[in-house]
Amino acid sequence: MAEMLDSNNLITFNGLANSSSYHTFLLDEEKGRLLVGAKDHIFSFNLVNINKDYLKKECSNFVKVLQPFNQTHLYTCGTGAFHPVCAYMEVGRRPEDSIFRLETSHWENGRGKSPYDPKMLTASLLVDGELYSGTSADFMGRDFAIFRTLGPHHPIRTEQHDSRWLNGMEVCYFTPV
Repeated sequence: MAEMLDSNNLITFNGLANSSSYHTFLLDEEKGRLLVGAKDHIFSFNLVNINKDYLKKECSNFVKVLQPFNQTHLYTCGTGAFHPVCAYMEVGRRPEDSIFRLETSHWENGRGKSPYDPKMLTASLLVDGELYSGTSADFMGRDFAIFRTLGPHHPIRTEQHDSRWLNGMEVCYFTPV
């Protein structure tokens, strides 16, 4: 750590006063951005010039899911004050596009995509238009499951309350196989 500080290659981010709630990160190398989900905000940093003013978008919840949906949009979900919600975020097609807009006209229920409680871990992966999430499905945080939502197929989940299958699960990462 001392070497990084001495090299002058480290930039301090003072984004949110009195908050350390930075839970979700998405590196978008194609558009040259680092997206950071936090409490009540999503930040977009320019990777070419990180000193450049970052874009900030309020979203009124703890962001737990940030997934690329297509070339111009992200799919994002959050706790929504213990009522999980999801929406699409327009981010533009090219790195020089300065579009960063949450599409608030079309909110979706986030149950099975984002936990209710911001302290709960979640992992997600969007593949071929289908979102796979490992998260808590109930308000009390007792019903952990792996879900497949979005896309043309009916949503599915792992067996509910099967202690032999996902007892005390903590999902931290998904990867396509």
